[in-house]
Amino acid sequence: MASNGISRPGDATVAGLADRTTGLVGWTIAWRATSAVATLALGAFLIRQLSPSEYGRYTFVLSVLVYIALLATFGQDQGLLRYLPEVLGRGDRAGAHDLLRKSAIAVFAVWALTSVTVFVFRPLIDSLLQAHVADLLALGTVLLLGGIATGVLSFALVAIYDMRSQAIATPIAGALTLALAVIFLRGGAGLNGVLVAGAIGQSALTLVYFLILMRRIDRAVGVPGDRIGWRRLLLYASGWLPSLLIASAVGLQFENIFLLRFAGSTAVAYYDTGYNIPQRLVSLIPSLLTGAWVVGTLEGWRRESERIRTSVAAFYKGIFLVAFPLAFAGGALLGPLIRLYTNGRYPPSERIAPLMLLFFIAALLATPWGLVVRVRELAWLNALITIAQLGFAAVADLWLIQSYGLSGAVVAVGLTTALTLVLTFVAWRAFDRRTINIPWRYAGRCMLAASPYLLLLPLAFTRLPARLLVLVAVAASAVTTVAWGYLVRRFGLLAEGEVPLLHESRHGPVRLALRYLAPSGK
Repeated sequence: MASNGISRPGDATVAGLADRTTGLVGWTIAWRATSAVATLALGAFLIRQLSPSEYGRYTFVLSVLVYIALLATFGQDQGLLRYLPEVLGRGDRAGAHDLLRKSAIAVFAVWALTSVTVFVFRPLIDSLLQAHVADLLALGTVLLLGGIATGVLSFALVAIYDMRSQAIATPIAGALTLALAVIFLRGGAGLNGVLVAGAIGQSALTLVYFLILMRRIDRAVGVPGDRIGWRRLLLYASGWLPSLLIASAVGLQFENIFLLRFAGSTAVAYYDTGYNIPQRLVSLIPSLLTGAWVVGTLEGWRRESERIRTSVAAFYKGIFLVAFPLAFAGGALLGPLIRLYTNGRYPPSERIAPLMLLFFIAALLATPWGLVVRVRELAWLNALITIAQLGFAAVADLWLIQSYGLSGAVVAVGLTTALTLVLTFVAWRAFDRRTINIPWRYAGRCMLAASPYLLLLPLAFTRLPARLLVLVAVAASAVTTVAWGYLVRRFGLLAEGEVPLLHESRHGPVRLALRYLAPSGK
């Protein structure tokens, strides 16, 4: 270890950090993939069992519950991600227990208050939306505690480098939810039964996460230090709350609310399907990178700007390496895949999904700012940025959806994405310019490496029978992926000079990937 606290390549500390970080990323991919499969399986079943109008009611309630869940976490997920590595890093078992206790109290109090509020205002909710959704929403809010706890504890597991448990437990909970949903629907329980099934699955997941986390904390051995006080915890966590709430509202809730009000629940079903599938694909990238890079950057943190700058560049390289193939291949295949997923019942979703994908990928340029915000504790600044977005999004959604319906909602997402990028980079340059480090040349090489996926574009405009479409899409994707891998190696995108942390890792899957994708010369 260098005397200035910055690790050199080859150090045992770097190798250990590389193993933990790459392991975290790999298991995050598995967790996100299994979670997406479980969610999409439930969605495919409901699309075939419910009318578009009923499915629209369900997806509207579900999207509002996501918003309520963000409110009820009160930013405690971000608080645990920020402070748990610090507490466990010094082996402070009592401090970790104290931090969890405070987070649990905050979450429970806000959830209880929110549940009572939604229940009391049910008549007003139905009156404003001109739809019968308030009873379903009130039930979902009461049942939401398990889902909230699962979300908070998942961040705590990220903080201890444990995504393996989440990757294993998530599909089991998803299968349980799907099985119970099938049983309840066939038993005549309707949408209420689907919400109860989800609550049972999430509660089981919460119990598993909690037991795993407590086992890890109980092994901590060290010297107790200063506790994370209520003021520090709530100040940091509440700084994230406006950002999380507004990001959720800007990204989904406003569109669903205005679509339900002006275009009906069927339009909500079309929009939600065309939004959620590309959103789940794209959200994998910051999800798998942010937690790993935040925890890795905080480990041994001494407030070095150069360390953040290096982490930002690595973050962007991960984004560029994955985003270009996703944009090219996803733009070609999303429409046909949604046609298969919905059995051809949602043509508008097929048309809007590729556009949504491009908007979401463009928004990835702002995600490394989240790393800087977490490490520098600038949540208040991020809150001001997202508050500025709120007014614009509300006006744009109201005007465009009222005038143009579903098409207006898509345009509003695009405009909001552009505003997000502008505000983020203005704030970044103003408050922490030294940490901006975007490797544009690397991005250009990533784009060229992904160019073989452009050969899939004819599939977006060709209507083939389902079986033939699957065969052609799988075969073409395999060929273009091989070509992409060759160009990744040819352009040196995974060379040791570009991604040194990966080359320090001793994980088998990472070593295997580097063997074939990294150039042989060092």
